[in-house]
Amino acid sequence: MVALLLRLRFRILANTLRRSPMQLVAVVVGGLLSAGLVFVALGGMLIASAMPPVVTQAVVVIGGTALVCGWLVVPLLFDGVDRTLDPIRLARFPLRTSTLMAATFVVGIAWLPGIATIVVSVGTAIAWRTYPAAAVAAILGGLLGAATCIGASRLMTSVAGSLLRGHGAARIGMAALGVLVLAVPFAIATTGRVDADGRSTGFAAALDLLAWSPVGAVWSIPGRVATGDLAGAAVATAIAVATLAATLLLWRLTLGASLRVRAERPPRAIAAGRLGPLGWVPTTPTAAVFARSLMYWFRDGRQARQLILLPVLPALMLLWWSLFDVAAIAWLIGPVLASLLPLASFAGLSYDGTAFAAELAAGVRGVHDRVGRALALLTIAAPTVVVVQLSVAIVIGRVGDLPALLGVSIGILLSAVGVVSVSSAQLVVPVTRAGRNPFSAQAGAATTSIFASYAVAVVTIVLALPAIAPAVASLVTGIAWLGWLALFAGIGLGAGVALGGVVLGGRVLDASGPAMLARLRLIRS
Repeated sequence: MVALLLRLRFRILANTLRRSPMQLVAVVVGGLLSAGLVFVALGGMLIASAMPPVVTQAVVVIGGTALVCGWLVVPLLFDGVDRTLDPIRLARFPLRTSTLMAATFVVGIAWLPGIATIVVSVGTAIAWRTYPAAAVAAILGGLLGAATCIGASRLMTSVAGSLLRGHGAARIGMAALGVLVLAVPFAIATTGRVDADGRSTGFAAALDLLAWSPVGAVWSIPGRVATGDLAGAAVATAIAVATLAATLLLWRLTLGASLRVRAERPPRAIAAGRLGPLGWVPTTPTAAVFARSLMYWFRDGRQARQLILLPVLPALMLLWWSLFDVAAIAWLIGPVLASLLPLASFAGLSYDGTAFAAELAAGVRGVHDRVGRALALLTIAAPTVVVVQLSVAIVIGRVGDLPALLGVSIGILLSAVGVVSVSSAQLVVPVTRAGRNPFSAQAGAATTSIFASYAVAVVTIVLALPAIAPAVASLVTGIAWLGWLALFAGIGLGAGVALGGVVLGGRVLDASGPAMLARLRLIRS
């Protein structure tokens, strides 16, 4: 059965690429990008092999942990899980949970990200090439680490997908998950910053904690072997094996819960008069688009998945700030969050699908559509960015730099709103159909989304430079008035860019509305 599912998967993949040359190009580009990243990583391992064992251990543990975190976070940013083996689609067939797990796991290994991960993980042996026993341990540990990466990714998407499809208790569970995710980095960030002599111990303490953590223990095994700490290597191996076992067990439980839902759920009945945000806003086209877009952020799993990043991303960046003790990493938390949230809407009409026809039929002007969507995005993003930036400033002890930090974050957010107001009126990308697994994707869709989002991000940064430049100058020099200049520039110029983007995007949408609908019908999945 596993072999049958795999043949089905790769046959569908081949047919998809044969039918869509652009997706074939995206797959080729993604393969070249993966190969480039692999060569860079292996080159870093070769350089690390010439360093003292302590330094090599730090490089391998931090790099391996970053790899695991990447597998956990990237699926939340971009579509990436194969739709052919989507549990929701296969729930009606008499498949064992273990069978579907095995097929999904092998698919993860046999596709570009999985192959690159295995090569890099096993390639950690290069870093320990002067220690034969450690090199062998690195190969075995690398295979274990790669399996953990793929299993953790599937677990994350399974849990997040279940939460996004749920209501009530599931939403509370998502909030609890966010709190738990935040706990470890905050604990590390506040642990042992200086010793009795006033010397910084943050890096050493955090690295030691990371090397014993579930995500870092597997990468610390060869280093312990190289230094003769066989007892420590045995304990780290036990932690790594237990982590993989727990990951697979939790994945099996969540996957089994999905497979037990073998029939389509009936539509949820809504009581008469309960229209949600549509009942709260005035009866105008802009307000209607605003209310509908706001509901999408919470009820459409494809967009709601971005909200999971709100606790996860700041937590991970605080972790890396604590590890490296580099203030710039903490400074970037607010701006990165401000730029990522709008990226969920850089091709917003693709998520609408043919529902966009209702707007065209109702004669909604493009500017009304753009304003409504921009207001919905700002309703979610603006308070989030301000609260996160304020919290980060307090945690890192840079409250005096808050004007500069807020200025660059708000400037990037408003500029991004203007850019996506234009891009989403022009770009159409392949997305999964509403109601399906929010993490599923066609072959090459993730690469297409990544490069399109890169282009949007570059334009956003260029437009936000009037706020970024004085903010960076203020943070580096400590000149307070430059921070206030950045704040005023971020709010004033950012608002101008947002307004200009809304007007321009509206005109583009008025001119190309029917053509956009035709393109949406072609890519509908």
